[in-house]
Amino acid sequence: MSLNAYDFSAGVFVRGLTNLKAQLKKAEDHAAASGRGEAALLDARLATEELVRGAAGGSPADLHMYTLAAQVHWAAEGARLAIAQLLGAPSVPAANDARSFADLHQRLDATIAYLREIAHGDLEAGFDREIVIEHRRGSMRSKGSQFLIAFAIPHFFYHVSTAYGILRNQGVQLTMGDFLGNWGTS
Repeated sequence: MSLNAYDFSAGVFVRGLTNLKAQLKKAEDHAAASGRGEAALLDARLATEELVRGAAGGSPADLHMYTLAAQVHWAAEGARLAIAQLLGAPSVPAANDARSFADLHQRLDATIAYLREIAHGDLEAGFDREIVIEHRRGSMRSKGSQFLIAFAIPHFFYHVSTAYGILRNQGVQLTMGDFLGNWGTS
């Protein structure tokens, strides 16, 4: 099997988001079985306010961690926005307004559907396109391939991994297999 730009970009994102959906299903089951309710799990984060206040060498704003719901949101949005950049399509981040597991599943389903609809060949040109990312410290310029490898994929997996860590921290029974998903077949 030969790999193409789709496999290295949208294909990676679809796989990660699909695995994240399965993890969220286990989280839903855990919330129901434990009686905690979904709101407590969706609002969970790795760094508590006490941890942030007690941390040396950084301000609380620098150490702020997003909630589980926000981590899932930014995993989906990061994937969607990265592909839009590669395609040269204008894109604005969607509102971070998920308040339930159903909302998160809907967001993930919509992003996965968007990524699956992209023609594989459309991403090839994006690898050579100049990408400019504006942020609070200035702007970054790179070729699309470098953007994907050095920013978009690590950004995506930062949020996917943090969501996994939050779920594990909250007692959801997940293993590395849940993170990796079904990798043995195509």
